[in-house]
Amino acid sequence: MNVPFDVESTLAAGLVALEGERFAEAATAFARVQQAMPHDIAVALMVANAWRLSGDTVAEREALLHSYRASRADDADAAPVYQLGAALLDAGAPTEARRCFEHVVRQRPKDAAALGALASATRADGDPHKAWPIIQRAMAVTSKQPALLLTAAQIRHALGDLTRARYWLDRAEAIRPGHGPTRLQRGLTSLLGGATAAGWADFEHRGLPTPPTTGAAPWRGEPLTGQTILVTSEQGQGDHFQFIRFAIDLVARGATRVVIECHPAALTLFVASGFDAVVKGEAPATDWYVPMLSLPYRLAIGADVAGARVPYLSTGRTAPPRQAGPRRIGLVWQGNPAFLATSLRDLDLSALQHVVDIPDVEWVSMQLGKPLPFEHPRFTTVPLTGDWLATARLVEELDAVVSIDSAIAHLAGAMGRPVYTLLPYTPDWRWGLGTDATPWYPSMRLVRQPAPRDWPGAIRALRAPLPRTA
Repeated sequence: MNVPFDVESTLAAGLVALEGERFAEAATAFARVQQAMPHDIAVALMVANAWRLSGDTVAEREALLHSYRASRADDADAAPVYQLGAALLDAGAPTEARRCFEHVVRQRPKDAAALGALASATRADGDPHKAWPIIQRAMAVTSKQPALLLTAAQIRHALGDLTRARYWLDRAEAIRPGHGPTRLQRGLTSLLGGATAAGWADFEHRGLPTPPTTGAAPWRGEPLTGQTILVTSEQGQGDHFQFIRFAIDLVARGATRVVIECHPAALTLFVASGFDAVVKGEAPATDWYVPMLSLPYRLAIGADVAGARVPYLSTGRTAPPRQAGPRRIGLVWQGNPAFLATSLRDLDLSALQHVVDIPDVEWVSMQLGKPLPFEHPRFTTVPLTGDWLATARLVEELDAVVSIDSAIAHLAGAMGRPVYTLLPYTPDWRWGLGTDATPWYPSMRLVRQPAPRDWPGAIRALRAPLPRTA
């Protein structure tokens, strides 16, 4: 039996919790109000905002999707639907955001902001070719809005047209100098074309992590002889696996101790690999600190991403001999659900079916907490605990790994193991354009979608290079 509740008192309790920074409690209260008022977009935005402040981006997205499904957006006024679309886009639901903005543009066909938002959502939904004429319509209304120019640059970036992307970024920068998101996009566009000193400099606008509370000074390239330094954690686990290679350069600069701050699940792996690692939040006092992804910039690395240093992650043991039998290949088809581009990065059911149907392979699931959504005779699920050292030991025992752009792909690459990374048409900045090789990981082969959302084309390209023997 449902116990009736008072909407106003529940809403008031949520606001009190929000003011007291008890964000999850506030979100739970607002969610009860949302259940009673499912068509109210303003309430949904309150729920989503509270979940975002609590750090639960998955719950934020689900609250917005619930509102989208219940809001009857096609019958609503443009203003609240625009707000819902903007929140959906920020939360990583571009398909639904796109539909919201299509509704707004139908009501306001000459609204430059609405057209720009629709173009941005269309690009994020994996359709940059269709996004381009939309942003052109917006710029025909007004050609001096820097937000529209930035969107134009992002669309050209998504199309792989880096020259025109830089053109629109330069125009946006001229109108709004020093704008952080524009500088970051300039860095991402530069890095997509290849690592450069200028690209790393602009990448510093990504939003740096909070400094440690140990009293360490920020390191910006000063001499380290006789000094200690903490490399602070930021972003995802795959970023750690990719960038920890540069910590070795700090020792070469004369540091007497280089401490790596990491996620708890990676501690044993980093220690086994020879790094002086501590769990995030337990850092000792050091003279200096530096964010992990700032290392190339602060070290003035430029284009040298130290691929020759691979492997630099290991299990610290002699790998067991490979047993005779079918090829055993690890498979990852989904990544962190909190990642904003999951709809473009992850394999859908049809694509996954085509991968596991590749003949003469015994597939081994490396998907933590996700069973294969269908039966298959050549598919083995092994127990994974989330401990990265245990995962690395499994990687050692396999002939290869096939993965979407995930932390496991970075792990296998950093270990020097054969890995085939399935990439969407517009890849993340680190994977470059137009080649199946990457300077980051010599043992990695990049398998790219030949057109937006064309996983079948990528999987056809995957079949040929898979190793035939152990």
